[in-house]
Amino acid sequence: MSKQDAVAPRVRFSAAASQVAAVAADDLAIGLAAMLGAEGESAADPSLPPAEIRIDLSRSVTSAHAAPIANEGDSFDVSREGDPAGSIVIRAASERGLIHAASSLLQKLGAQFPPGVSPSYPRIDPARITALEPFRVTPAFRRRAFVSDIMTWNYTFPDRLELHLRHDREFIPWMARRGINTFSYIRHAHDTLLKIDEVAPLLRSRGIGVEYGGHVLQLLLPRERFADHPEYFPAGDDGGRVALGNLCVSNPDAVALVREGALDYVRRHPENELLHIWGADVHRGAWCRCAQCRDLPPQLQYMKIVNAIADALASDSNAPPVAYLAYHDTIEPHPGLKPRENVWFEWAPRERCYSHALDDPACEINPRLLDSLKRYLEIFNGRGHIFEYYADAILFGGLGFATPAIVSRDLRLYRALGLTSISCLTFGAYSVMAYPVNLEAFVRGSRDADFEPDVTVVDMSTGRHPRCAPEMAAAYRAIERASRLCLDYADVMHPVMPPEKAARKRDQLREAALIFNEAIAAADQISRSSETVLADAEKDLWRYSSDVLAGLSDYLGALEQTGVHRKIWGEAAITRVTDAVKHIRSIDNEIKGTWGAYDLEWLRELWLRGLQRGLDGDGKPAEELF
Repeated sequence: MSKQDAVAPRVRFSAAASQVAAVAADDLAIGLAAMLGAEGESAADPSLPPAEIRIDLSRSVTSAHAAPIANEGDSFDVSREGDPAGSIVIRAASERGLIHAASSLLQKLGAQFPPGVSPSYPRIDPARITALEPFRVTPAFRRRAFVSDIMTWNYTFPDRLELHLRHDREFIPWMARRGINTFSYIRHAHDTLLKIDEVAPLLRSRGIGVEYGGHVLQLLLPRERFADHPEYFPAGDDGGRVALGNLCVSNPDAVALVREGALDYVRRHPENELLHIWGADVHRGAWCRCAQCRDLPPQLQYMKIVNAIADALASDSNAPPVAYLAYHDTIEPHPGLKPRENVWFEWAPRERCYSHALDDPACEINPRLLDSLKRYLEIFNGRGHIFEYYADAILFGGLGFATPAIVSRDLRLYRALGLTSISCLTFGAYSVMAYPVNLEAFVRGSRDADFEPDVTVVDMSTGRHPRCAPEMAAAYRAIERASRLCLDYADVMHPVMPPEKAARKRDQLREAALIFNEAIAAADQISRSSETVLADAEKDLWRYSSDVLAGLSDYLGALEQTGVHRKIWGEAAITRVTDAVKHIRSIDNEIKGTWGAYDLEWLRELWLRGLQRGLDGDGKPAEELF
C-alpha cells in the first residue's frame, strides 16, 4: 500500500440512510483526516445498507457483502475486509450506533472526546489504521440518558436562551459520540414549554431519542378549575381544599382530566419515547387528605393516576410506556402497588449518600435505599429505570465534586440487578464545568460498567488540559478526596442532621475545604507557563467550594452555641457562604452557562434564607426550608 493510499481513506455510507448515518460518516472522515494530515472524504453509496459504513484504505477496493453479525440495540462491530489495504467495515444495529462506532474507532486510534472541550485528534502513522484489530461493542445499558430541567434554558430571555443553545451545539454532538441515546426534559408547574424547539434538530440529526413530561400533574389539572370545582383538588389535614399540590384521586372527574391531558401529550408528540407524569416536586408530596383519600398512602394515590393513564394507552402499540417516579414520598415501595404492564418505575434516590456507593455496607443511609430498589424490582417484575444525580448542581450546592469510583460501583450494581436503563441529571454548561469527571465516568460506565475510574481521571486530565495533565490529575484526585467528606447528607446547602453527626460533619467539611485548597495549589503550578481560561474557571469554582464548605463548617459550629455566640458566629458563617459567590461571578458565562450566570443567583437566596431560619430557630421543619 502506498503512503498516498494510506493517508486518504475514503468513508462511504448508505445513500438510503438518514442524516444520522451521514453525520457519523462525516465525523469519521473529519477525524481520520485530522489524524492523518489529509483531506477528509465521505460519500453516499447506494450499495450499502443504512446501518453500515466502510472505510476504504485503497482506491481499488470493491464492496463485498458478508453476512452481518447480529446486532441489537445500539451495539456495533468493526471488522476488516480483504488484506490490510482493504476496508474497515462498521455494522451497527441502528444508525445512531454508527456515530458511537465512529467515535470508538477514532478513540482506539488515539482521539479523545472529553466533555467541555473540542475533540482531540493527534497525528498518527498510517500504519495505525492498517493494524486496527476488529472489535465489537454491546453497551451495558440499553437506555443511556441525560436529563435537564427545561427552566434552565431561561427560554423567556432571548440572550440567555442563546447562551444555552451555544452550549447545546457542542454538548449534543459530544453526547452522541459518547454513546448517549436519550435526552429527557423535566417540566415544572411554572414552565410554559415542554421542549426546546431549537434543540430538536440537533438531537434528531444524531439519533438521540427524546422524552417529555416531568412534574406536570399540576399542569394536567389546570389550577383555574379550582374556582368552579374545588373538589378536584387535594385537601389538607383540616379537610380544606387548596389549589396547590396534585389532585383528589378519589374524584373520577379529576382523574379523567389528568388522564386526558396526558393522552394529549402522547397524541401531539409521537416522538416521545417515555411518558413522565410526576407529582409536585416537594418533600411531603402534596397528595390529598380528604376522607376518601386519607387512607391511601402517596404511593397508592400516585399509582392510581399512573395506571389510569397506562390503561388508556395499553391498546396503542405505538404509545410510550409510562414512568412511575419513585422519589421523595414514593421512594419506599408500598406492598399494595399493582402497576400495569406498560408502567415502569423510575427510581430517583435524591436523598442517598454519595460518599459511599449504593451497596457499601459501611454507609448509614444507602442500605435502606438499596432495599427499596430491590423491592421495586420485584413489584414491577424488573421493569425499571434509574435516575441518578451525579452532576446535580442544585443537590451539590453548585460546588465542584468528583466521585468516579462511586459512579463505577453504582453502575456495576445496577447492571448486576438486571437494570438496563440509566439517566443522569445535568445543568447545562455548569455541570460540564463542575462535574466533568462524573460526566465522563457516567458515559463510560453506561457503555462498559467495568471501566476503571482512575483511568478516567487520567484521561480527563489529558483531554481537558493536555499541557498540564499531571497537575490537573492531582487536582481532580484531591477533589475526589474532598467529595467523600461532604456528600452524605443530600443537599449540601441544607446541613440538617442530628447533633452527634453535626459535630463530626463540622470537622469533615473543614477538612474538605482544606483539600480543595490542595486542588487549587496543584492547578496553580501550571499558571505561570500554560494558564488556560478553563483551568482558571475550575480554580475559581474550587475557591467557591472551599469558602462555602468552610462557611458551612462554621455554621454547624454556631448551631452548637446558645445566645449571643450562636448569633454572632452564625451570622459570620452565613456571610462567608454569601461572599463566596464572587468566585463564580468571575467565571466567563460561556463556561458556567445559564445556570451559573442566572439560576445560581436566585437559588443561593433560597439557601441563605434557609440557613438563616435554621440559625434563628424559628424555621419550618427541615424538609420545608427549600
